Amino acid sequence: MKTVKGTPIWAIILILLLLGNLSWVSWNVYQHTALRGVVKQFKFELLRTNGVSGIGLFEAKTDQPVWTRFNENGKPIIENYFFRGKDAFDIILSSNHPPKYSVYFRGAGKSVTWWLDDTGRGSFTDRIYYNTNGDFFKREIWYNQAWHTVDRQNGTHGIVLNGQWRQFGFDTNGIWSIEAPN
Repeated sequence: MKTVKGTPIWAIILILLLLGNLSWVSWNVYQHTALRGVVKQFKFELLRTNGVSGIGLFEAKTDQPVWTRFNENGKPIIENYFFRGKDAFDIILSSNHPPKYSVYFRGAGKSVTWWLDDTGRGSFTDRIYYNTNGDFFKREIWYNQAWHTVDRQNGTHGIVLNGQWRQFGFDTNGIWSIEAPN
């Protein structure tokens, strides 16, 4: 029996046939699975702006964003989730603090309501409304188990409770609090 440097020729042919078969099967699996469709439908891009870097997942045909994540100095700072190319949900991360959330509810035309969890307590504390032109319309805060419209007087934010305007701010627990009446 013939050998090539001590290996029988039949063993070399068998190994080549196995490698050829494995390549053929792998190519067929790749061609006929949904994975190929996903690879063609989405693309990743590296993003960089103002010293902040990130990565984004985009629809390949439309270039509309699906998901982005930005880092500053290697630390994650924000993740954005998109629906039909528009920002729908954000998570803001910072060290030694719980994550903060923002959700965007889009209405008729181009109106938007932006819900915020400014404190990272896992509950929404603010709602900001924008009209169909994208202009600020009104802001509400969650205080005492109800939403209250923010009213600005003399350059200070407050809410009206029982017919009296009260200045508000966060207490030490990160919950909205109001000043005592004068």
